[in-house]
Amino acid sequence: MEILISSSVWDPKPWVSGLSKSENVSKIHVWPTNDDLSNVEVLFVWKPLDNGVIDKLPKLKWISSLGAGVDHLMHDPQIPSNIPITRIVDPFLAQDMTNYVIMGLMMHQRSMRTHMQNQRELIWDRITYKPLKVGVMGLGALGKDLAEKLVVLGFDVYGFSRSEKVIEGVKCFDESGLNEFLKETEVLVNLLPVTPKTENILNADVFNQMPDGAYLINVARGNHLVEKDLIAALDSNKLSGALLDVFKEEPLPTQNPLWLHEKVSITPHVASVTTPDSAIKLLLNNLLRLKKKEALLHQVDLERGY
Repeated sequence: MEILISSSVWDPKPWVSGLSKSENVSKIHVWPTNDDLSNVEVLFVWKPLDNGVIDKLPKLKWISSLGAGVDHLMHDPQIPSNIPITRIVDPFLAQDMTNYVIMGLMMHQRSMRTHMQNQRELIWDRITYKPLKVGVMGLGALGKDLAEKLVVLGFDVYGFSRSEKVIEGVKCFDESGLNEFLKETEVLVNLLPVTPKTENILNADVFNQMPDGAYLINVARGNHLVEKDLIAALDSNKLSGALLDVFKEEPLPTQNPLWLHEKVSITPHVASVTTPDSAIKLLLNNLLRLKKKEALLHQVDLERGY
């Protein structure tokens, strides 16, 4: 089969190298290109997908995101509704995400920003800390792994998802229990998919239902967060701080006030990054399934958006 890889973010060379070793791959194209794409059956893409790409692929049978997220594909009008879309579900993604969140959570709990500032000012101040109740929004592959690991570490863990889940040691809520979930949550970790229902869900109403001094960690998507509401909550001391890895516009514009806010820590969308060596195994597995006309792994429910 012929494959087209389209990504303006990642170096395509590792993907081309890994995929080309398969006997099921006859040719790999990298967008942008002037190649004849009329025989391409598979499109591997990370955002954004340039306009006009799909029109060049009359034999297209399958599209896969090169990451766990698919929001960049869900609302793209050029993609036919009959083309299956899959995403990367990789244990290394879950491991990396969990480790990043635990790092941010422990930095917050142990007041590490203050300790680092005290070091610069030669101040010896033994700051006490307390147990924290952590709420995980989104209990898919990433959220479930995080919640389970937090239980092992001894945190009180609460979970929120569209439909109620059962995770040992985690008190889980569905949509009907959002208010109760927020009332208990001292550190809110967002791992929800982006859908019309979850877009802008991190807003003033949500912040106001959380305990005073609560902390936010957003590692899902920037479209979940109403930035002005977060800044207002930080300035009023309703929230004590935030760790943000994702933003509506990336790279984050230099004039964005979040950059210089004293209560905000920023990382450039690095909480969990797809590893080509691991992800390629899944892509090749699905490629074989496509060839055999079997069901593809990790196919997206177009109605749910994930």
